[in-house]
Amino acid sequence: MTPVVSSRSRLAAVAGVVLLAVAACSGGTSAADGDGSSTTATIEAEGISPSSEAGDVEGEAGDVEPEELDAGADLYAVPDPIPEDEHGTLLRYQEITPTQVEGSTTWRVMYLSESLEGESIVVTGTVLVPTAPAPAEGRMVVANAHGTTGIADECAPSKDGGDVALALMGPVLDAGWVVTSTDYEGLGTPGRHPYLVGESEGRGVIDSVRAAAQLPDAELGDQLALTGYSQGGHGALWAGEIAAEWAPELEVVGTFAGAPATEIDLILQVAPSLPQAGFAYMIVAGIAAAYPEADPALFLTDEGVARLDAVDEGCIGEIFAAVSGVPATDLVRAGGAEVEPWKSLAVENNPGQVTTDAPILIIHSEQDDTVPVALSGILEGRMCGLGQVVELRVLPEGGSHGGAAPEAFRQGLEWLTGLVEGTEPVDGCAA
Repeated sequence: MTPVVSSRSRLAAVAGVVLLAVAACSGGTSAADGDGSSTTATIEAEGISPSSEAGDVEGEAGDVEPEELDAGADLYAVPDPIPEDEHGTLLRYQEITPTQVEGSTTWRVMYLSESLEGESIVVTGTVLVPTAPAPAEGRMVVANAHGTTGIADECAPSKDGGDVALALMGPVLDAGWVVTSTDYEGLGTPGRHPYLVGESEGRGVIDSVRAAAQLPDAELGDQLALTGYSQGGHGALWAGEIAAEWAPELEVVGTFAGAPATEIDLILQVAPSLPQAGFAYMIVAGIAAAYPEADPALFLTDEGVARLDAVDEGCIGEIFAAVSGVPATDLVRAGGAEVEPWKSLAVENNPGQVTTDAPILIIHSEQDDTVPVALSGILEGRMCGLGQVVELRVLPEGGSHGGAAPEAFRQGLEWLTGLVEGTEPVDGCAA
């Protein structure tokens, strides 16, 4: 079994975060570059563009009848009051034409979920349903968690036709799988998005599957695969961790996480040393949105707090621009990451602290210039220490953070398809 990564390795990873951030800000092409371009934008730059009866899983819908909207209707207008029903209940759905991926119908959806404080909320997202007839046992479903786009409502991927990573889902759509992609809590709907708050992301992902089961001709079975890249890798891992309790009717067959955002406590520790504070800003805003006790003033300076509203005024590029040229030491308090509750909350939102029944595949480029591969090594070591079946594949020539996404998805979807067909997963810990 692979030993848990030592404190020396964690320190090396911290240094890697600092060094890679410096390199990125001096002229790279990653999502952490000074222009604030996102993983989504990088994938687009690589030349990838989007081109009933209930099944076995019916969610837990009660009295609410889903409403189909025509093309001109506003799906994002929040019902007042929000209906009382089970999380994952489909409220509205609207067809997007032309469809995002040939051979499927693309739906924009709104469904019920629940905040960490136990309040009923609405979440939006995108669902792709194959046009081919469903098998007798119901369709397999893959729930994709999207990468970083920002925190403001206009950054919701479904508002722009859906996460561009959905264009990579052709192989599983051809196999008859349904694909879902949540916008997450607070993207496209009221409230600040709890960026990198694991349970919030996980709930949004799982509830998108329950909602998809209520769409016309979806006919879902009870098996679920989870995918995600960057922030989405974090979200997919968390969805796998909470699935058994949050939606016990679903059987998770496996989770693929590409270059997952993890070790949030390390990222916050080095925030004062970074050339810019864009990502740290989003993490602070996200954690504060989910936990009322997390006062940003304990982590940020007075000037940092004064600039924090920038996260609500644009997407990732605008956030980076808002703090461009301002030294992180002017925005982030030295030692702020060690102040409670920030220290505990950052650790609490790292994935890989519980064991799941389903295997996990992590794929990471050795050349990643945004999320250092060492962070995935720490994550794998922690998982191995718990007895998790996990495999870490490092792509030696994978390219940049966004540039590695297509190959990571290709391998991840191939791995998930193999699991469904009966292939035994590799236990990297045992190896």
